[in-house]
This record gives sequence, structure tokens and C-alpha cells, in this order.
Amino acid sequence: MHLLHLSFLPPSSAPPSPVSLGRFSLPNPSAVAYSLFPPYKFSPFGLVCPSRVLAPHANSGEPVVAAESDSGTGDDERGEMEMYRTVGRINATHGLKGEVKVISSTGFPEIRFGKPGKRWLRMRDGANEVIKETKLIKGRSIPGKNSWVISLRGINSIEEAKNIMGAKLLVRSDDIPELPEGEFYTQDLVGMRVILKETGKLVGTVSGVWNTKGNDLLRVKPDPICREEEDSTNSQILIPFVEEIVTEVDMEKREMQITPPKGLLELNSRSNAGSSKKIRFMEWTQKKKSQRRLVTAKKILDEMEQGHILDALKSAPKAQKNSLAQQIASLDFRLFQHAMNNLDKQINELAEDMDKNFLLLLKNAMKVSHECLLGNESEINKFHHDLREKGIELLSNSKAAIVLIINEKNKIGNSSEIDDDLKNFLGTIGKLLVGGESKPIVMVTAKHEVQTLQKYLRDNDYFGLDHEKVRVLEEGRFPVFSTPSDQSGSKILFKSPFELLEAPIGPGGVFSLLYNQKILDAFNQMGVEYVQVCSLDNKSAVGNPLFFGYVSFLKADVGIKLYDGNKGDETCFDMIVSMKYMNKISGDTKKLGFIAVPEKHDYVENTSDGWVDVSSEVASSCRLHFPVYGLLNTCSLDDVCVINVLK
Repeated sequence: MHLLHLSFLPPSSAPPSPVSLGRFSLPNPSAVAYSLFPPYKFSPFGLVCPSRVLAPHANSGEPVVAAESDSGTGDDERGEMEMYRTVGRINATHGLKGEVKVISSTGFPEIRFGKPGKRWLRMRDGANEVIKETKLIKGRSIPGKNSWVISLRGINSIEEAKNIMGAKLLVRSDDIPELPEGEFYTQDLVGMRVILKETGKLVGTVSGVWNTKGNDLLRVKPDPICREEEDSTNSQILIPFVEEIVTEVDMEKREMQITPPKGLLELNSRSNAGSSKKIRFMEWTQKKKSQRRLVTAKKILDEMEQGHILDALKSAPKAQKNSLAQQIASLDFRLFQHAMNNLDKQINELAEDMDKNFLLLLKNAMKVSHECLLGNESEINKFHHDLREKGIELLSNSKAAIVLIINEKNKIGNSSEIDDDLKNFLGTIGKLLVGGESKPIVMVTAKHEVQTLQKYLRDNDYFGLDHEKVRVLEEGRFPVFSTPSDQSGSKILFKSPFELLEAPIGPGGVFSLLYNQKILDAFNQMGVEYVQVCSLDNKSAVGNPLFFGYVSFLKADVGIKLYDGNKGDETCFDMIVSMKYMNKISGDTKKLGFIAVPEKHDYVENTSDGWVDVSSEVASSCRLHFPVYGLLNTCSLDDVCVINVLK
């Protein structure tokens, strides 16, 4: 399996959980090392911590970590939200009669999901979040999994079940089962002082609890005085919550006494130092990779006779040299070189070819109404019904992935200025993706908008999606170059001194992007069979079972959805590509056909008199572009199918 990146992702929110004082023997300090850190697991999108639940403490505001718990809604929520706690999240439909699957985040699943009675749903209504009362009719556990299948009042069909995908199941905050003696809720432990029994010395304050397969671990924030005396880099101490170490818990005094084995507290300091070394090693490794990419890029630039770039790199001041080197290393110059060597078609020629292809494809297109596409029973015949069932099976078995291209017109800016279309799409995405587990979703946006979108997703708990299966990628970009003349060839242009002028490759560049970022390897590992690539304007068909079922039924390499026979432009497109064909074309750059688009750009040029500004009244420069429908030129039209949606 290929790992795309190392990511230690923050836990999702939830808790209080009962924590037991278990019996555990620690014969020597080295044995503690295995208990100090939670086990990690591999995700197709990276190395991540096991799923944990956060329980904000009512007084301290510190997050408490537990493995299974009923969760408070958080200190940042007020009024009605504070009346409830989360016990699970609805993540999939089950069958056709309205049952849904719930991922449990409670220590009392039999009570929360098996005992009928009032419950509440916390869900998104567009860009807003609301709480609605419901009633649990019945529930049953799924053997071997931390999930339950439940029936709720008023949810009697798969269409109604889709409307509550991603919703959190709530109970009243005052509905807390009593615990037997010797068990505690994590929120009651947070904020307690931790004292060395032998000396009476304050070690620190409990800031959270981690649950591992072996035993629970107290996260203790060291006392400031202790930190000055010992290791100022030590941000927390992990202490096994077992009777041999935690000898007394006094809830009235809000303190606990510990008798740690020799070396336990010191081991935490050494472990933190070791973690710092690992981080430095990872940074060093990343730096070496970047240096290797730079060496490769410089070699290609030399082959392409772009000596002015190499000269600028040599003569640049230190800070600008580093910046230019990073920019060069970040660009895919291998693909750029291939594209420049194979510009055999002008944009008008390609447009003519594409129009001819679409005319041929439309003759055999399946025509459906918009209502049929959306699943309106009155518009669906038996053939459409069978296709929908086939698509639902694909989606339910997580054999589909979604790649969403966010266009320039869907501006993100900052989190308060995110485009309404994007907000509404994210707010309803759980409803659009039917059945089964959360689907892998990749969002491609402009470089300067990546961090804002990532933060927006985190702040909204990924809108009910599995955060391990969501990636935000920077769109592919290439350098802008001058139009070749009789006297000289093309030259890569500078935007400003020691900064290359770049432009987006276009939505078709997503295919090479998925390959270069190892996303395709992840999809293959996850068993994905079809990938939907669409713009935000085509959100109504995201995860559409009829569309997926039709492409799968015909065993097509590429499926395209059109409205009224209009292929639209590059801000409005929708296609499904089989993984078999995706693997075939993405690793072979020779199959990717780029065109040169003439444009007018202002740029700077390094002359004997220094850097000078250059402006032109005509299109004297070009950017490389790969149209999204340019994919049709790489495959046989016999392997392409079209759905023509009649409005």
C-alpha cells in the first residue's frame, strides 16, 4: 500500500465515558513504554491515530479523550445545544425500508440504541445546524463492529433515510446512567490534581483520558514549576490508570494520589524528546525529496534550453533563491516537457474534434428526465429501477469515489466568505451519497484556498464524512511560456523577479494529479471501481446511483452526463471513469493531450540592465491546458456512454 502522507489527525468530538480502575502489573519501566502511546493504524489516505472521542469538560474546557463515550456538545455551544449529548453518528442507510447504521460513541450502546424512546437528531439544514426530536423504534447491534442498525419514527424509505445521513444521535444531558463503584466518567476526572503519594508533590492536572487496548491512560498537564525543574519541552505526562499506580481517587477534594514505578515520569520526558527527533527526521527526509526533485527539474530545464531559469537560480539572493528553488521543485517538469514536445493541435482543432465526438455519442445516449435522475418513482421504469439498484450496490459497497473540482467562480476566500454553492453542497453531501460507509472524496481547489477549505471542513466535523477518506488537493499548475518565434523557441516567463509565472492546467489535469499524489494507489487499495469527476455546478448528480449503475451496466471506460445534449463548459461537467481506465491513462503521460492557449500576460524579464517589466497588447504568451473532455481523445468511443438529462 502506498501512503500519501503522514497525518496525525485530531480526534472527532464526543464523551463522558466510564473508566474503570483495572489491575495491571508493571514489573519495570521499560514495560510502561508499550502503554504510553496508543497504537496507530493504517488508513488508505495516511497513517492516523485510532478513532477517538473528545469530551469537552464543563469547567476546564480541556478536551478529554476516551474510546467510547456519551459526548457533551462542547463549550463553544450555548442554549439548546447544551441540553444534549452525542451518542452516535448516522453514517449509512441499511436496506430499503428506512433503517440506518449508527457508529456508536457511547459506553452504553444497549441503552442508547436498543431501548426505544425519545432521541434527538443534530443535523444540517443547508448551512445551518438544527436539532429535531425523533423516536427510536428498535435497534440491533452489528456483530464484530462498533455499529448498530436502528429504526426511527417517520423514516420509512431509503430516500427518507438519505435525508439524515451524517446526523448525530442525541440524548438529554441529564440522562446519564449511574456507574458502579470504582468507575468514573472521564469528564469527572478532568481537572483533578495528580499528587505523588510519597512526597505530596503536585505532578500536574488531568487534561484528558486516552483509551488503549491495554488500559486507560491519564493525560496529565505538568505543573509549571515541575516543568521548569525538569524538561520544558515536556507538554504532557501519560500515566496508566490502574490501581497499582493510581492508588486513591478523591472526588470531593478533586485530587488523586499516584505511586508511579521508578522511571515512569522520566520516561515520558525521553519519549517526548524521541518524538521531536522523529519529527526532525521526517522534515529532513522531506527536504531530501525536495532536493532530488529540484535536481531532476534543473536537468529537464537544461534539456529544454531554459538556461535563463538556471541563471536566475544561481544569481538570486538567498531568500529568493530558496523560494524559486521550492517553486521549481513543486512543478511537474517531466509532464511539462512531454506536453511542450507534443503540442500538435491548436485549441480550435481540438474543439472541432470534441464536437464531432459528442455528436456521435449523443446518437446512442440514454435519455432520462431530471426527475428520473433524482429517483422520482413516477418517472422510473423497470430498466431505470434495475440500474439504480446496481448503482446503489456499488455505492453501498464503497466501490465508488468522488473527485470534486472547485472552479474559480466558486471563490473560497476565507471561511466566512466561502461560496454559497459550496457551503450548501458540503451541508448536504451526506444525503447525496447513498448507502454503505463514507465514500472517498477528493476536492481540488486553487493553491491559496487549500488551507481555508481544510479548516472549514475540520470546523464542521467534515459534515458527517469520514475524515480519513477526505483529501483537499491543490490544482495542477504549469509555467506560462512565450509564443515561439522564427528566431527563438518558447521561454518560460517570470511573474516577478525570481518568481515563475504559472497558470492552472485545467480540470483535465486532475487525472495526472491523482496519479502523482498517489490517490489512485489509495483508491486501488480501497477497492474502488469507479471515480466520479465533476464540477461543483453538477452537484445534483454526485453519487447518483442511476448514473453509476448505467456506466457499470455497460462496462464503459467513461460515462458522461449532459443536460439537453449540451456538453457545457469547463465550469460545468460530470463524468464517471472506471478505475481500470484511470490506471491505464494516468500513469502514461503520452496519452494525455495538452493544447497551448494563447493569452496576454504581463511579465518581467532579466536583462543586462536588470529586471524590466514587459507588457503586450496582443496574446504573446501561452498556457498549457488539458480540457476535461480531452479524455475522449484517449479512448474508443465504443467505450464511452452518455446520459442525456432532459430538463
